[in-house]
Amino acid sequence: MSTDADAGLLLLRLAIGVIMFFHGTHKLTGWWDGGGLDRAEKFFTSQGFHPPRQMALMAGATETAGAVLIATGGLTVLGTAMITGVMTNVVALHLRNGLDHRKHGFEFELMILAGVVAVGLCGPGAWSIDNAAGVLTRAWLAPAAIALGVVGGIVVTSTRRRLSAEPPAVPVARTTSG
Repeated sequence: MSTDADAGLLLLRLAIGVIMFFHGTHKLTGWWDGGGLDRAEKFFTSQGFHPPRQMALMAGATETAGAVLIATGGLTVLGTAMITGVMTNVVALHLRNGLDHRKHGFEFELMILAGVVAVGLCGPGAWSIDNAAGVLTRAWLAPAAIALGVVGGIVVTSTRRRLSAEPPAVPVARTTSG
């Protein structure tokens, strides 16, 4: 792989890592003006996830851990499966709203999903912990990790309890003015 490709993969990994770390810690800790698990639980309840607090905790932990793995290029296959699963679930959640983000669509989520799949298929590149540690890869591992993530995301989505009048997939409103 060329130095340019390695630099591109590093940039893509860092962007995905920062965004997913933000979202995960937002749910878990309330950092970045987030409501932490209490607000995340309300959102997960509004979307029919059960049990909502445990699902919020699992989503936040998966996003945070997966973000660190993708950003550092350490255990990239595992990070790919984790973020692919989360983003498959989120894309499915927003699917009914269409692509347009102004209508709470899935365009942003699809971009993150495509990026993590690209990293999974290409590998983390030379500038990664996997490369420095000599982590061996097999041709079938990346597609398997992606498939595992997609199946996991669909399974989580399918466990949602359908609400009679499902509100659009939009986070619970902020309680402070900003």
